[in-house]
Amino acid sequence: MSSLIDILHAIAYWIIRFFAKLIFHVFYRDHGALSSEKFPKDDGTPVLFVAAPHGNFLMDAITIFVTCPRNHYFLSAKSNFNYPIFGTIISLLGAIPVTRPQDVERINGDGFVKVLEDGKTVEGENIGKIVQVGDTLYVEFEGPGDNEVLKEACGTVEEILNQHRIRLKDPGMKWLTKGRRKGKLRRLVEYGSVVIRVERGNTYRTLQGLNLIPRAVSKSIDRLSTSPGRIAFPIFHQSDPSDTIQSPPNWLLANERTPLIATGNPSNSRANHSRQSSQSSTHSKMSSIIPPRFPRVPSIPTTYSYTHMPPHSEIYSAVYNIFSRSRCVAIFPEGISHDSEHMLSLKYGCAVMALGYLASKEPDAAGNKRTLKIVPCGVNFFNRHRFRSRVFVNVGSTIEVEERLIELYRQGGAGKRAACQELLKTIHSSLLDLTVNAPDYDTLLFFKTASRLFRDKLDHDLNFGEKLALLKRIAKKYLSTTPPTDEAHRLKRDIVSYAQILRAKRLSPPHMSTTPLSLLLYLPLFLFLFTAMIPGFILFSPIGFVARYVGKKQGENAMLYDDNSLAITRWPGRDVIATWKMLVATALFVTFDISYSVITVHYIRKFGLLDLHNSREVFFVGFLFFSVVWPLIAYGTILIWERMCWVGKRVWVGLWGVAKPRQRREFLSWREHLSQRVVKWVDGTSVAP
Repeated sequence: MSSLIDILHAIAYWIIRFFAKLIFHVFYRDHGALSSEKFPKDDGTPVLFVAAPHGNFLMDAITIFVTCPRNHYFLSAKSNFNYPIFGTIISLLGAIPVTRPQDVERINGDGFVKVLEDGKTVEGENIGKIVQVGDTLYVEFEGPGDNEVLKEACGTVEEILNQHRIRLKDPGMKWLTKGRRKGKLRRLVEYGSVVIRVERGNTYRTLQGLNLIPRAVSKSIDRLSTSPGRIAFPIFHQSDPSDTIQSPPNWLLANERTPLIATGNPSNSRANHSRQSSQSSTHSKMSSIIPPRFPRVPSIPTTYSYTHMPPHSEIYSAVYNIFSRSRCVAIFPEGISHDSEHMLSLKYGCAVMALGYLASKEPDAAGNKRTLKIVPCGVNFFNRHRFRSRVFVNVGSTIEVEERLIELYRQGGAGKRAACQELLKTIHSSLLDLTVNAPDYDTLLFFKTASRLFRDKLDHDLNFGEKLALLKRIAKKYLSTTPPTDEAHRLKRDIVSYAQILRAKRLSPPHMSTTPLSLLLYLPLFLFLFTAMIPGFILFSPIGFVARYVGKKQGENAMLYDDNSLAITRWPGRDVIATWKMLVATALFVTFDISYSVITVHYIRKFGLLDLHNSREVFFVGFLFFSVVWPLIAYGTILIWERMCWVGKRVWVGLWGVAKPRQRREFLSWREHLSQRVVKWVDGTSVAP
């Protein structure tokens, strides 16, 4: 019976993977696995694939699913199984349901509790006996003078101090807005190039505590919680508010609740718009990091509720059973999809899975000694939320679990924790080596622009693996010292300024070498591609417009309703946008494809273009148009549109060069100077500013 189930699972896996590859090939321009030879061969040894960063929601799982040659089982949130189509697919794939803390039903507590002044200590009658370490505690408040707004705060229990007192994990109690009223109480407001989630009675205190918004602006920000709006801001490439947003000093250990940290008062940097003064202002801001101050929870008796940490024994048992049958499991150890430019801290689950399985002295299902391989996979997305972007999985060397750690885990207690910590540290280090991590967006922009400037001085093109290696080399050099050297900081400052000015003028750095004379080639080519794209554009463009709109709205909804998401970001919910684009576009394309196929067959029969004698021939012709003709037309339109966009960028740069030849010469001279500085800096030679 089990062999029959395995056969049916293999067939379902192959069919689903075939269609996933088709969708993946259309959505991404370039994709694949780097160092794919490091994927272990199927020699009967189970494999635990650990992938990070988890920055693109369902697209991350699809990426591993498509690129990994081995069949494997995923861990998926239990709530995902409730979706009609997606839940069926992951059930057929044998995904293991995971109950998250937010999926657990709350338990109402008896009596009252009080949050003490430090915001991390809670006292109440028998509270130490009621809750456990790891539980989430919720307290409710009714704001004075604002009776229609019921607020609550939550925190995770770190330690039971005594029968009547507990301590919460940092940062202590965090404000939430209760129930469905979130949509009425929250709005997204644009502020420069960043988006802020405003909430009546709460945003002012939060942003003021972060030292992010100038006082003159923050005093009126709560008024915007009743309607969408845009905060007036003098946009200038050197004084964007995002320059004041930095990640915490220990960003490599960040988690989903880690706040953004402001670096000084942004109002100081906006007073001067000259390049030199702005650069020095930016340097002074980054030299001192101000820790955030959260709005304090009132220290008054209040009602409370709590949720217990869901038991994971069933999950581990399911994983151990898969390992015992020499199968593979894939997991994203960060535990949550996020929008950061770097990895979050890893959860202990992956270490417990590996060590817990190996620590058992029972043989596997075949009667052999238990063995296991851990394979780290770095997921590298480039413009992750965009259609026709790039993604590559960088496969790392296999991690063999030392016998010493297994014995240490068997001891339990402190030995078990030490073994998990050491293995988790090894996994984390391997994943860092396979990915490009930056503390903030501007630093990532510096890495990418510096990499391109470096490649401009090479006499040969690099393949994608070599480009990624160069990008990691630049990142490693910049992050090798904390804080970065003055030389590296000056270079970053100038390169980010260069990239931001190009972006403000809508000039693409890869196309800056376009000469005005080349318009004789690119302009006719652009007109030809535009003309060739028109028929397919008319037929299928509604799919793109609707998918883009839905993706944008779902990203905004994720920022509005998800209390784990940050209140300030550059792209609202960017980690879910690509997933929704893919889902909506796939559903709409199938609908359009069926409709066009039916219409085509109708007119073929009406005008007698083909001699169709029976329903079988009609079905065959309709299926041919559905499965081949219309998909090829749609895909061809995408390729023509993609090439037209590439040529269009060159045409725009060429026209700009014709209109402003002096600025073009200045930019080319600036680019050449920056390229020389980047090459010298990367190669270890002293750089003169």
